[in-house]
Amino acid sequence: MQAGQLTITNSNIHQIHASSLTGKIGDLVTRVFGCWHAALSRPFSREGRAYVKCLNCGAQRQFNLGSWKMQGKFYYQN
Repeated sequence: MQAGQLTITNSNIHQIHASSLTGKIGDLVTRVFGCWHAALSRPFSREGRAYVKCLNCGAQRQFNLGSWKMQGKFYYQN
């Protein structure tokens, strides 16, 4: 085990690493409450439309290059 790494030992023989436990808790919170779209990409322009993208879930939102502001609601592109 490296320094700064926490391992929780379960009495059922297997080990649970803190990083995987944190990831599972984060996934559960996202499923229950949805993504807050806190981490957004820089604006992209493609085929005549500009948008930003959530780096966590992939949702997109229109972006106005003239006013440099997001517009509308988040949506998922198929």
